[in-house]
Amino acid sequence: MFRLRHVALITSLMLWTGAASSTPMTYTISSKLSRVTFTIEHQGFIELVGTLKVTPGTIAFDNQDWSKSSVMVTMPTKMLDMGDGLWNKQIRDDESWMNLFKPEYISFKSTRIERSDETHGVLYGDLTLAGVTKPVTLQLQVNKIGVNQVSEQPSVGFTATTTVKRSQFGLDAYEDLVGDNLAVKIQLEASIGADPVAQQENELNARGVVGQ
Repeated sequence: MFRLRHVALITSLMLWTGAASSTPMTYTISSKLSRVTFTIEHQGFIELVGTLKVTPGTIAFDNQDWSKSSVMVTMPTKMLDMGDGLWNKQIRDDESWMNLFKPEYISFKSTRIERSDETHGVLYGDLTLAGVTKPVTLQLQVNKIGVNQVSEQPSVGFTATTTVKRSQFGLDAYEDLVGDNLAVKIQLEASIGADPVAQQENELNARGVVGQ
């Protein structure tokens, strides 16, 4: 039994890495582990850090030909977390940020991917923030391709970074206190097969349960 499972796992990994195929395969994003973080300057004193959860979703990835790959990431605005309960409530109650929280999601959809070397490339796509869609360019890194030791499934980890100006999305409140530049980092872990906790994650996202 163990040998059969081991053979099946190796076969799946070969397909995943493109050793047996150059066709993009679909991988499930781990909503529990994947995150989007951003930093923004606060009066020049420090950089504030916020996080967004990523909803359950999928990635099409071809390690032999990245141009065939694609990704769409959605982040519930309810789940935006500045790391402090009082502050989370303050910004949600502030009419100046109404345009940020009015749409249900912030989203990114890739338009193309260009490979630079073995693990790096450039990810192009459209970012929709506060109901405004703009093209953005991200620096992409494939962190690891291999078997997840917990799920025993072929998995991949990505990091993508960029900087966007919030004012270009109509978010220009308190520009005298808070910087315009948002330094964004997207970190995604995805595996072959269904996410066993996807339904629970969707329920938490719908309720806006931050930090649980």
